[in-house]
Amino acid sequence: MSGWRGFFSFVLALVLGSGTAHAQDDTEALLKQRVGQVVAVMQGKRDAAETFDARFLSEVPAERLRALTSQIAAQGGAVEGYADFKREQQRSATFTLKLANATAPARIELGSGDKPLVAGFRIFAVTPAGDSLDKLDADFAALPGKAGFAVYRLGDDAPVLAKGREVTTPFAVGSSFKLYVLAALARQVKEGKRRWSDVVLVSGKSFPSGTVHTLPDGAPVTVHTLASLMISISDNTATDMLVRLAGQEALAREVRLARHARPEAMAPIMTTAQLFALKRGGDVVTERYASASPQERQRQLDALDLSRVAEADPGEVFGHGPVAIDRIEWFASPADLAGVMNDLRRLDSREAFDILAINPAMDSATARTRAYVGYKGGSEDGVMSMTWLLQGKSGAWSVVTGSWNDPKAPIDNKRFEVLMLRLAKLAG
Repeated sequence: MSGWRGFFSFVLALVLGSGTAHAQDDTEALLKQRVGQVVAVMQGKRDAAETFDARFLSEVPAERLRALTSQIAAQGGAVEGYADFKREQQRSATFTLKLANATAPARIELGSGDKPLVAGFRIFAVTPAGDSLDKLDADFAALPGKAGFAVYRLGDDAPVLAKGREVTTPFAVGSSFKLYVLAALARQVKEGKRRWSDVVLVSGKSFPSGTVHTLPDGAPVTVHTLASLMISISDNTATDMLVRLAGQEALAREVRLARHARPEAMAPIMTTAQLFALKRGGDVVTERYASASPQERQRQLDALDLSRVAEADPGEVFGHGPVAIDRIEWFASPADLAGVMNDLRRLDSREAFDILAINPAMDSATARTRAYVGYKGGSEDGVMSMTWLLQGKSGAWSVVTGSWNDPKAPIDNKRFEVLMLRLAKLAG
């Protein structure tokens, strides 16, 4: 009897396995069909309601899809078809949208049901045919305000500049300063001063945002979790807890070790709550802080009343245009950001590498051309900064970084993202 039972189980496994394979094949075929239909919609050959589900169209109506297509066509020419189809997960796929004069990575996701329609659709950076670093340099030069970028090759010595613009110009970089916090923690772990598994109790919350802000005071969270949230979703409360945990001495040391050209400009490293409080204080407060020495800045920070920041409305400071971004911010040049990324690489912390890779800020088709992608960006009104640590399939390391500031007007974040993704593709 046991032999027959084993035989029956073997046959059942074959049948179930075959059914699973058929189901996977059916889903992949449907994904390919839907990609073709999405292209047909963009070409004006198919009704959007036959391809996209009702929930998607409630958020992105057909007329908005047509406007998107017109915008894409203005950048790269008419939609001609697609290539490089690749199934990603059970119901999603990536592909390359082929335009008359450009290409653009794209992604779809199917909804639920037996014959699901498209529930998600995203187009990434449009890359012009024959794109080059010289073309990108001209596009950066055309940005209002000031902007800079750099591609650095990393080796045993200092980073080597391959191409750049305004590489030593200090920029306000927003949350990109959190790279220094991560590096300081990784160094403390390497030196045995703390562990990634150390538990910290939630306290000293920043203005509302992120995940940690929603936890009760006193909730236990590991250093690794806080660092992961700080980098992947720029969680401000997690950041402030880690700034206090690392300490100003360790942070200042990290700024120096990363070869920041003007370490005093980063001293002391403010928490996000302190930045909020300073900017909320108005021109007199921000000017007094900006003109002070690092020691006097620390005294001013210590005197700030942060008791009500955790309940504050972010709209008190953000969302109405740039506020003192040339005075109250974290400042670093493209060369400085390349330095801290190189510092993180040299620390050779598996945990830090894993944390930087959580949110690659890059389409999967481009990311697959690399052996490793680590990322951190930052933004506020008038400020945007993006920095990648990349390893090629050959094993060679590089940093791609760029920043854009305009103290007079909000900047076009999407325009900057497109430029930076083009730069990342060209960096090799």
